[in-house]
Amino acid sequence: MRRPTVLWQLALTALVPMVALVPCARAARFLAIFPTPSISHQLPFQAVMKALAARGHHVTVISTDPLKEPVNNYSDIDLSYSYETFRKSATFANMADGDAIALIRHMTPALKIIVDEQLASKQIQNFLRYNASEKFDLVFIEALMYQAYYGLLHTVGSPPLIGMVSLGGLAFNYNAIGNPHNPAVNPDVFSKNSENMNFWERLENTYIYLWLSQHWYWTILPQQEALMRKYFGQAPPPVAETEYNMSLMILCNHWTTEYPRALLPNVVQLTGLHVREETRPLPADLQAWLDGAEQGVVYFSLGSNVMSKDLPADKLQAILRALARLPQRVLWKFEADALPGQPTNVRVAKWLPQQDILAHPNVRVFITQGGLQSFQEAVYHAVPLLGIPFIGDQPFNVAKMAAAGVGERLPLGDLTEDSLLAALRRLLHDPAYRERMHRLSAAYREHKARSLETALWWVEYVLRHEGAPHLRAASLRLAWYELLLLDVVVAVLLALVLAVCALRRLWRSLRPATPPSQASRRRKDQ
Repeated sequence: MRRPTVLWQLALTALVPMVALVPCARAARFLAIFPTPSISHQLPFQAVMKALAARGHHVTVISTDPLKEPVNNYSDIDLSYSYETFRKSATFANMADGDAIALIRHMTPALKIIVDEQLASKQIQNFLRYNASEKFDLVFIEALMYQAYYGLLHTVGSPPLIGMVSLGGLAFNYNAIGNPHNPAVNPDVFSKNSENMNFWERLENTYIYLWLSQHWYWTILPQQEALMRKYFGQAPPPVAETEYNMSLMILCNHWTTEYPRALLPNVVQLTGLHVREETRPLPADLQAWLDGAEQGVVYFSLGSNVMSKDLPADKLQAILRALARLPQRVLWKFEADALPGQPTNVRVAKWLPQQDILAHPNVRVFITQGGLQSFQEAVYHAVPLLGIPFIGDQPFNVAKMAAAGVGERLPLGDLTEDSLLAALRRLLHDPAYRERMHRLSAAYREHKARSLETALWWVEYVLRHEGAPHLRAASLRLAWYELLLLDVVVAVLLALVLAVCALRRLWRSLRPATPPSQASRRRKDQ
């Protein structure tokens, strides 16, 4: 009777090592290329890469923000020196509520310089030298103006490519994957519009879409093509070809903090990848200061790219005067060593643990530049917002805050002592803002809870199905005039014209001859 037990023990003894080997047997080699020198861009990417490493995959990440603490199966190639080049390109505090086209005109040469420097760096050259024969199963790339890196994709065996964007989708992201993008209903991520656009806003949105599309095809892609040839020669396929062969596009924004839109199955919206569910302890003095705020706290941070210390002097003074009139305490991320004229209710620091501060129950309002990651953190913790937008997608995000009724928009040009104080008082004293934010937060948290697992499932799906070519849209095979049905319209119009001409000829041939008039007959008789 004990023999089956012994047999089961032997079977389990043999099975345990096999089970332990399963993750290794299924492990893949991933290469990730995230060139933007901005920690807000990098945090969602890092969350996905660390989760893949935790599942047993081997991840090599080329980025400007290497991990501060090592992670198993995760290797960094450090391009952090690019921050210096990026910061020289602009003072973002001077680009408040900027024009989308002006921003792209500015960023196109700036990012071209960054890519050129990165590809020439010893870090990338050493990778090419010592990893030339190393093959990867899949490559991730930040799907912005970095197509020159497609040459690197060619050197590692041309595996399937996944694009990732730490924003919502840009028009050229949707075009690259073949996803429909209608400027009549989809505001561009670089615009100031919400989804409820009037005629003039739709006209502006259409102009931005058309301008960005032609700039993408006629300026950005040729520049990136030239850079790729400079470093990788003639062997790689054209950048446009690689772009259109992308297997999957992962967008780090979601309809809860953007707007509903039609999406193909290989366009995946995620949200809050970087947002921590657990709260970390605050420094003891900061915790006591927040706890002691009987009237509540206004948290003020313009993010990692826009520096409060660089604000125009008149705006800075207006902000100080307005904050001094509040009964609430104000916690301000201010990057200088001192803040002249600092009110007694204001506390400043060069760096602050933002997520843990927003989780504090006394925080009543968040003054933000409108960066997506800050927006997502505020929604997760249900803190109403006052948006002062500057660059990139910030005007777009702030428009969403206002449209959703969870915040207000205050352009820097309109900021005065009175306008800032009035906006803060509305947000602090009107309970409707917090009620709407709680409703949005509930929906947001539900989708955020599944986002990371969704990302991992889709990555491994592409891996299992060798690039998942069955997800590719037929629209990618059509010329632009075919996609817009112009050939069909011309054919139908031509058929109508021919039909009308044929009917007229038929009518003339069937119509009886007109009898001569009496006058004509009399003239003939005479």
